[in-house]
Amino acid sequence: MYIDVVSEVGSGFSHIESRADESVIAIWDKKWFETLPGEPTTLFELFDMSVARHPNRALFLRRAIVPSNPAAPASLTNTSPAEPVYSRTLIPTSYGAFQTRRSNTGSALLALEREGRLKSSIGTNGVSPPEITHPGVPYYGNSNRHKAGSRRGWAVGVWSKNREEWQVVDFACQAYGLVGVSLYETLGPDVAQYITNHCPLPIIFASSNHLSSLLKIAPNCPSLKIIVSMDPLPYSERKLLSDWASSLNIELLVMDELEQYGSTDGVYTEPGPVKNVAGDLDLDRERIVTVSYTSGTTGDPKGVVLTNKNLTYAIRSNVLGSTDGLMTDDEWRYISYLPLSHMYVQMPGLGPRYERLTDYSLVQRFLHFVVIHGDGTIAFTTGDVTKLLEDAQIIQPIFMAGVPRVWNRIHAAVRTQMDAGGLKGALLKKAVEAKLANWRETGSVTHPLWDALVFRKIKALLGGKLVYMCSGAAPLAPDVHEMLKICFGCDVIQGYGLTESVGTCTKGIGRDVRAVGTIGFVQTCNDVKFVDQAEMGYTSNDKPNPRGEVCLKGYNITPGYLHNVKATTDSIDQDGWFHTGDIGEITPQGHLKIVDRVKNVVKLSQGEYVALEKLESFYALDPLFASLLVHADSTRSSLVAVAVLDPIQTSNFCSSALGKHVKPEDIRGLQEAVSDKKVRKLVLKRLAKISKQHKLNGFEMIKGIHLTLQPFPDEVMTPTLKIKRNVAAKTFKNEIETAYKEAEEKGDAEGAGADAKSKL
Repeated sequence: MYIDVVSEVGSGFSHIESRADESVIAIWDKKWFETLPGEPTTLFELFDMSVARHPNRALFLRRAIVPSNPAAPASLTNTSPAEPVYSRTLIPTSYGAFQTRRSNTGSALLALEREGRLKSSIGTNGVSPPEITHPGVPYYGNSNRHKAGSRRGWAVGVWSKNREEWQVVDFACQAYGLVGVSLYETLGPDVAQYITNHCPLPIIFASSNHLSSLLKIAPNCPSLKIIVSMDPLPYSERKLLSDWASSLNIELLVMDELEQYGSTDGVYTEPGPVKNVAGDLDLDRERIVTVSYTSGTTGDPKGVVLTNKNLTYAIRSNVLGSTDGLMTDDEWRYISYLPLSHMYVQMPGLGPRYERLTDYSLVQRFLHFVVIHGDGTIAFTTGDVTKLLEDAQIIQPIFMAGVPRVWNRIHAAVRTQMDAGGLKGALLKKAVEAKLANWRETGSVTHPLWDALVFRKIKALLGGKLVYMCSGAAPLAPDVHEMLKICFGCDVIQGYGLTESVGTCTKGIGRDVRAVGTIGFVQTCNDVKFVDQAEMGYTSNDKPNPRGEVCLKGYNITPGYLHNVKATTDSIDQDGWFHTGDIGEITPQGHLKIVDRVKNVVKLSQGEYVALEKLESFYALDPLFASLLVHADSTRSSLVAVAVLDPIQTSNFCSSALGKHVKPEDIRGLQEAVSDKKVRKLVLKRLAKISKQHKLNGFEMIKGIHLTLQPFPDEVMTPTLKIKRNVAAKTFKNEIETAYKEAEEKGDAEGAGADAKSKL
């Protein structure tokens, strides 16, 4: 049953069990996995082992910024003075050079604690800053000062977009016994304040654009004692900010000066566990290494506690069975555009250019470690989503991660060209059909004729050298999955995981033809079982495949949520199984599928249950929608939706529907067009067609809709781009009521018509 995955990763697969009311589907021999020779047991070991193999290889690449020319007339600059201009030159930082920065920063952090500069009124037993602890997880304790006379285990915050300095701080925490905590780049100071107080954080590293926000919340954050600017500051700005900070009893430091301080005699300290101190290495393996705050759809963010062992073994598990082309002696590149404090992006040219960049925190950090463990190079983009294609063409990555929203746009663009007719459309259609047939028969994603004739230009959009693409966050439709494989001529796999499992649970194998439409095999670091959800119709006895709630156990699973006993016990049962809330299905070949959610099931007034996220996964595949919310009310018998439209697709749609062309960049004109009742009617027909294609029930059809070109506001979305349904229901209360009213009027009219026909 698991022959494919066993052949890829080794002989550690143990057995499958079945029990009443649940189905344990995969148990791996953890001893085999844990004792693999030559593998790291901590993040510190993982990085330093890679440095030892190739200290001069580029670890990071970034695009150089073109120096501004103050004398140039504004009319010639074609940009605002504050907007940087990037060259096509890539600036490297070697593994060895980065290791030095890490060690200097870590040494300085310990010195700040030792000198009492991080002490506040927030502490435990009179000791401040407090160590971050969690029940059942080993910790240093207040009396442990074996590391250069400093206490360890306290938290360090980071607030910035992707950049090398973000990683310097994170790696310093791993090497010096501290706890790294990320603050969401895209969310405002309210969330930053909550995390700072909840953790708590005595020191925060931040990019210069966040300094004033930190100083504004500082009076409400008693634990915060030092703010470190990642950027050099002009004299006047630094003096102003320093005076402001001083008035709040806070130090303002600059990172390059802090690193210099950490390199000096008497301050510099060797990284890693303390040698010749019994138990220090074992403690480092088991300790908390990061707290990753995930914002749920309701309430305050929850701090997911993750240990060194959680992350290290998740990384090792993901490297097993990877594409051979990734593990080479030559420098290979991963394009880092998913933000380090969570994930998701809209690709320019394939969707709204004005949509904000949101997060992927842990998964992006985790992918960086996978690249480092595989001796690769991480290339940062400019951080401007409108330049992502330009970045990719300069970086020329061989590994890229993304989410279905990005991949669906590529698929839609190819399908549109195929359906356009003419010689170009006919040629593309023939090429797609030929490559699909070849892939399904042989498992090959390359074709000497069609790749050179047709797909070369498509591949060039993302640099032309991709070997490996992965998708996560939501299910990838089978036709989209296959289209990516043949268009880019590379392995494309889906994976599944959560912050609570370090983004790890299952992973596909590139050349596995049967894996299309699934999220792959269970990974070696964890076990998986299904728990029956009989009220939803999912049980381990279902035919043709067993189904139920996916539950996880293993080396990668969080011990719980920081300072939140209730959330921990609600999610992790007495036997140690983490309940994901996702409904899964296992195929005879051992592939896992996610088919539903335990939550977000609403009972309609006629007694029928609807799974909102499941329906959104079908309807949102339409390229017309940038975002889609399906709304249900238990007092009503039908569904309505609020849809954010893609400007390019909307322009074409409205031109056909109304007979007048509105340019994609004319957002106001497009909004006026979609306010036409005729457009809404045609959109509902389009949704009805999707419903029929997926064989949905009548009560699962959308009967009314509100259309907008404005993205959902920040307060409606979580950092992982999930919709806060309770907030959305309040925000769009009037629009939802109008959609219901229009749907009910339509229903009444149809009912009256039917009644008249029966009388005739």
